[in-house]
Amino acid sequence: MDFINTNLLPWLNDQALPVLNKCLAKAKDNRTPIASAVAAVAICYLAAVRSQRYKYINELRRKYPDPSIALKDSKVAEEVFDTTLRKEFPGLHYLSFQVALYRTITIPSITKLITATGEAYNRPQKREEDTYLLLHEMLDVYPHLEKERKKCPHLTEEQIDNQVSRRTHAIARMNEIHARYRILHGDFLYQLVLFITEPIYWINKFGYRKLDQLEINAYMHANAKFYPTNKKISDKTLENTARHFPVWQQRFVKMAFPCMVTPIDAKAFGLPKASWWFKPIFDSYLYLHGYYCRYLKFPRKESYLGTPIHPSPNNKFMPAYESEAYANGYTVAGLGPTKIETSLCPMPNIRVGTCPVPHFHKK
Repeated sequence: MDFINTNLLPWLNDQALPVLNKCLAKAKDNRTPIASAVAAVAICYLAAVRSQRYKYINELRRKYPDPSIALKDSKVAEEVFDTTLRKEFPGLHYLSFQVALYRTITIPSITKLITATGEAYNRPQKREEDTYLLLHEMLDVYPHLEKERKKCPHLTEEQIDNQVSRRTHAIARMNEIHARYRILHGDFLYQLVLFITEPIYWINKFGYRKLDQLEINAYMHANAKFYPTNKKISDKTLENTARHFPVWQQRFVKMAFPCMVTPIDAKAFGLPKASWWFKPIFDSYLYLHGYYCRYLKFPRKESYLGTPIHPSPNNKFMPAYESEAYANGYTVAGLGPTKIETSLCPMPNIRVGTCPVPHFHKK
């Protein structure tokens, strides 16, 4: 966006458009000069996009010629994750998150547990936001710190600790919630794998990254099957998602869900098969979006964030989107089922000086 505002638009206003106006004045009935000017502008734009589109992946390849370094160095992994999912593919990342959240309810043992808590059925919007915010509290430390470094290159230990402790606090809250229920190891592993492999699958299919999906396929074929609680939670999730769209679009939103999951998943949900005419349209839209990003859209300059860097004046974090469940803000300790009381401090990092509750600050 900065390139467009500082380079491309001034060039169009100062050079390209005056030339085009002259062509219009002289052309009259002869449209060839006009077509040539438009073609020249289009070619320049496409060339500018192409010169910028692959800059992130090229920079990463030059910086880290050994791909295995991301498995050995967590800081490198955070940088690559931030570049790929928050700058290159934020749209597909968000869509894959929604699908991952939805696919967790194909396993009967999971849906029976979710039904027992009452969260997904009675408060589906809150459950969705709880999951989204807890995950992003864990994942957003790196981009938070990078944005802070742009303002002040030399961050203090306290500034770094304030962000890192939010991740530890979120993990502690998640463990606190899970500890109240008897969750099978396989179910827990499957849900964890989903949030890792779904972005890979969607980028592989509709973006321009191709990675393997062997683990999730092996687990799905062994465990996914229909169960009444699956459909109960599935219907409520669909209803909650569709209501965010205009009434005339809600039918198509519901038709899109079978298109986003495998036939095995659809059967486990109790959904009909993907529409023979709607699925090609849905897939074509996503393919076209991938081509649009590749050839026509400049890369993002900033990471797409799901959580704020600092708390608001009321000492709560305001979601980086229009929230229904947390219109007045949230604390990490307040995320999750309302009936599960927390032993964690409800206050964010700004007040940790005299609070007796552990804040998980690193030593």
